[in-house]
Amino acid sequence: MQKPRVQLRCPAGNLKAVEKAIESGADAVYIGFESPSNLRNYSGLNLSIEDAKKGAALAHAAGREFYVVINSYPQKDELESSLRAADEACEIGADSVIVSDISVMDYIRKRNLDLSIHLSVQVGATNAQTINFYHNEFGADCAVLPRVLTLAEVAEVCAGTDVDIEVFAMGSLCAGYSGRCHQSQYITGETINTRGVCTSPKFIDFEEDDAGGLTVRLNNVTINHFSPAEMTPALTACRSHSGTEVASNQGPDGWKNTYLVNKRHVCKGSFINEATGEEGNILHTPVILNTLPILPQLIEAGVAALKIEGRQRPSSYSEITARILREAIDLYYAQPQNYQTRDEWLAELPHLFEEMTPCEGAYIGR
Repeated sequence: MQKPRVQLRCPAGNLKAVEKAIESGADAVYIGFESPSNLRNYSGLNLSIEDAKKGAALAHAAGREFYVVINSYPQKDELESSLRAADEACEIGADSVIVSDISVMDYIRKRNLDLSIHLSVQVGATNAQTINFYHNEFGADCAVLPRVLTLAEVAEVCAGTDVDIEVFAMGSLCAGYSGRCHQSQYITGETINTRGVCTSPKFIDFEEDDAGGLTVRLNNVTINHFSPAEMTPALTACRSHSGTEVASNQGPDGWKNTYLVNKRHVCKGSFINEATGEEGNILHTPVILNTLPILPQLIEAGVAALKIEGRQRPSSYSEITARILREAIDLYYAQPQNYQTRDEWLAELPHLFEEMTPCEGAYIGR
């Protein structure tokens, strides 16, 4: 039997991004509520219940799917928020929830909520046996794989389970293993698995020096310094802004201008090797995941869906990435033997990803 066409699933941090993703060809859009139930619970980001309901209606009117992210690992006093988010996702008509914690999965199963359960990347499931366990125990019918597997390993997982497998196709990459990051917790005292602090603006401060350079601190720890010659428009916009109040005042799309210096720059850190004079990065060079060159191999590995990272980004990001990947997927299915990455696609990516180096991540080898 021929496998269904691979789906394209796109992030949205506000209602406008939902609209743009749908218009650009996303098969599904995923959002978070304005609550501690997700790891991007920041001012100016995520959807109110009212807007989420509108987003679900827009998606369904276009024949698309609508997902809600509930991916925190709630502590004792936070569990109610995550369980309420599951009820609200059902009430607004969401098709699926993207979940990390088994207490939330168990709640959905026992309450017989009309929601499909997708395993969040935060679960860290990297083998078929783990995925099958979640399917058998909680009814999970999709799993988002962490960005640490090779193409061969992805294919092995797909072959070992009937659960749909979703992989990241584009977006930011981190040195940390999804769901098991300790760097932010060490510096800020708040774990990413409950607070999403890897990009939390309340811990980030920007200090401009007299020469026009910029020092970036995470919870008063100096992480990076940019000389005047290194200042990009995104960095320039950040110099005088820090804290959650600015994000709130800027509005959803203000995030792009105010907080582009997040984990993609801040957590990497940089240094100058005095012996060679070359600049390097403490953890690894800031890069972005771009699977356009290996799109056929990903699809042929047996995945059910390709995921774009970036709920914290502006609506223009959702629009452009969805459009590019929609065109690429359609081109593959129209001409699988003649698929080639188009130059015009690649030309648009540097603008979206602050000139960072694109790569295929672990897919082509660790």
